[in-house]
Amino acid sequence: MDLRRFITLKTVVEEGSFLRASQKLCCTQSTVTFHIQQLEQELSMQLFEKIGRRMCLTAAGKNILPHVYELTNVISSIRQAAQLDAEPTGELRVATGETLLAYKMPQVLQRFKQRAPQVKLSLQSLNCYVIRDALLDDKVDLGVFYRVGNDQALTMRHFGEQPLVLVASPEFHGYDFTRHDQHIPVSFVINEPQCIFRQIFESTLRQRAITMGNTIELWSIESIKQCVAGNLGVSFLPRFTVKRELASGELQELPFSPTPMKISALCAHHAGKAVSPAMQVFMECMAEMLGKEE
Repeated sequence: MDLRRFITLKTVVEEGSFLRASQKLCCTQSTVTFHIQQLEQELSMQLFEKIGRRMCLTAAGKNILPHVYELTNVISSIRQAAQLDAEPTGELRVATGETLLAYKMPQVLQRFKQRAPQVKLSLQSLNCYVIRDALLDDKVDLGVFYRVGNDQALTMRHFGEQPLVLVASPEFHGYDFTRHDQHIPVSFVINEPQCIFRQIFESTLRQRAITMGNTIELWSIESIKQCVAGNLGVSFLPRFTVKRELASGELQELPFSPTPMKISALCAHHAGKAVSPAMQVFMECMAEMLGKEE
């Protein structure tokens, strides 16, 4: 079997069409079609079927896809092993949580650009659960996010525990979030439901039998801080995101827990994935800019 045909199959699946696959592989669409037809003949199965205008994997195609990924990962690992001492090149796919991207990653990215100028960096801001799933599905090479479980399929490097803080406007007063069994008629200003620090806050409120007026969902941490500073509600965020506002008096910290609640920041990759030179340099930049692994 020709390994190029398996690479073509993987690319068609990832790109969603024969045309886009041919563009990524720098070949003609007829070459992609030929590779798939030859692979179907060798395997004695139909890999794709046309549904509407899209070419979709058949059930048989879906069954062999995990093995195709294993095969292409082995090929990639062999290439990377042969280039360990070479200057990092190629593409590096990184996904990171919004707060980490906005407040922790700029220096890391700047340092990485200096050390690996030939690497094409693909950067996405995603939810922590989505990042974990993307790593497991080999859709990204590295994830910089908050730990959301004990996933043995990932190799994790920790970069410190980040304390969480309940914040409000200096004008806010009259409610005690440490007292159980009460209703607090105040808005909770936060981002989407799968946000890890939102889940911690709401879980704690349930344990204390505390209800709140309503939830205002915003995607931007800066927008959340502006709303809270305008006395539209309270929020529960990593301390590093509100450090400046707390120091200037734009926001105040409210009592919430006897000891600070924390989330663990980490950089992870799939345990079965070979660490490329680009991945290694990126993790080294993380250690240099954010401190040594704990």
